[in-house]
Amino acid sequence: MQTAKRPRELGLIVAFLVIVLFVTVYTFVLQLNYSNMAVDTVVAWDTRCADAIHRLVSNTFTRDDFENITTRSDMSTERYYELQSKLNELRSLNSTRYLYTAKRGADGRLIYLIDGLDLDADDFAYPGTHIEEEMVPYIDAALLGKTIYSQEIVDTTWGHIFTACYPVKDASGEIIGALCMEMDMEQTYTILADSNGRTHAMAITAVIVLLLLGIAAYCAMRKQKARGFEQQKALEKAAQAADAANRAKSTFLFNVSHDIRTPMNAILGFAELGQKNLGDAEKTGDCLRKIQISGSKMLAILDNVLELSRIESGKTVVEATAVEAGSVLDACLTMVQPELDKKHIELTVSREIEHPYVYLDTTLVTEIILNLISNSIKYTAEGGKIHCEMHQTEGTDGNITQVFTVRDNGIGMSEEFQKHIYESFARERSSTMSGVEGTGLGMGIVKKLIDRMNGRIELESHLGEGTTFTVYLPCRLATFEDTQPKKAGDSADVSILRGKRILLAEDNDLNAEIAIAMLSEVGLVIDRAENGVDCAEKLDKAPAGYYSLILMDIQMPVQDGYATTEMIRRYL
Repeated sequence: MQTAKRPRELGLIVAFLVIVLFVTVYTFVLQLNYSNMAVDTVVAWDTRCADAIHRLVSNTFTRDDFENITTRSDMSTERYYELQSKLNELRSLNSTRYLYTAKRGADGRLIYLIDGLDLDADDFAYPGTHIEEEMVPYIDAALLGKTIYSQEIVDTTWGHIFTACYPVKDASGEIIGALCMEMDMEQTYTILADSNGRTHAMAITAVIVLLLLGIAAYCAMRKQKARGFEQQKALEKAAQAADAANRAKSTFLFNVSHDIRTPMNAILGFAELGQKNLGDAEKTGDCLRKIQISGSKMLAILDNVLELSRIESGKTVVEATAVEAGSVLDACLTMVQPELDKKHIELTVSREIEHPYVYLDTTLVTEIILNLISNSIKYTAEGGKIHCEMHQTEGTDGNITQVFTVRDNGIGMSEEFQKHIYESFARERSSTMSGVEGTGLGMGIVKKLIDRMNGRIELESHLGEGTTFTVYLPCRLATFEDTQPKKAGDSADVSILRGKRILLAEDNDLNAEIAIAMLSEVGLVIDRAENGVDCAEKLDKAPAGYYSLILMDIQMPVQDGYATTEMIRRYL
């Protein structure tokens, strides 16, 4: 009996070890698949981002850019500043850490040409700086005409990155250099490292538990399998979210670049036309008027982008003041009247106001209503109809709800798009297809502002029939006395500024010219410094009290406004 038990016990031990080995191998395979899928997802995302940036700048460079910008002294040229500013702007639009051009130097080694980092960045590379060894294989491949991507996370001396390099060709198709970008992958690497560490710990725990209790090991294996399945689902969701975000960014870049390019082309075209007809006052005046219209359209697009950034950064503060309940709507209707007349749109308005005075943030509410009415005008055909309605509903604790409705008989929108209308950059059709300009930010801004004021918005729309938006904003009641100014302000006496001397630190010649012209109109005397070092030197050489005020730009070459201000404060 004793002998018979030993083979059976040995079999149980072997089975136990097989189970332990199986669970251990299974855990590591699952983690390997998870890690590979995570890396593949991020690499694919970064590849699409890199390709999008490459498409935006592929036709920007010329042979002269690669031949004339080779040393640090070439940074003073206008062309270098133009190209560096463009690369810097593109780099800041997504997770790109480095964006630069390169070529082979006179000594045969690879060198940097134009670095898209901020000029004051610690790791900014000046023209002529040798390329780090880690990047040499990628740039060599690009100079041979290949577009090359790193298919994994690259461990470099400055962290983990994804690299993409593209050949740059001149008009004849000859390769003149390389365009490279590097995406920061440190966070992904850290997440994978943490996940690997957790998996190792789980495997060791599983071995100990299996050695103690076979049944417990079986249960642990099942739980691990279920957990792996959940991780897989979570990863798929994360990949889908990342893909959706990437598509939104790509769509935004496409729409905004197109919508900005349209008025910019108009500005440049009319500027050239006006220059050719300087002797014809009528033609020149017409060109200037059209330049102003195009500039206003471009400013509106940029304002939307900046407004969304300001809201999402939490810098929007609700400041309610006592106003007449219908005054905001009246002001909005006055502003949009020219557009209504231009498209011959019939506008009707109805009001039911029981409480004539309320507390509202007129700036934010005006922005909301203007966005809604402007959208209705955009998407309503010539000769269409728009109806605006305002009424009040009773609330609690002496408060009411101000209700605004904007209804049109325009093109309407699909049910599918209605689910995404409040997302940033969402547009059912681009301006090329619809003929309506815009970035797709307006409704996203409206929704965020309404949420900020603890309100809500409702939407009803049908394709080909029109759209109705209804906004509910809670507000406190006010009285007529609350709307009156507490104290009349005295008009400002600008004569006290005459003769005062101001030091203006501004590197941009056009901005400086405008500022000097405006400040000189009130009698101020302006001295200009082109960078932070020049500003500090002028202040140091001037006698005490010579300058009444310093107007400091933030972003300047050589030394920025922050560093200059800090230096000045140390010497005061």
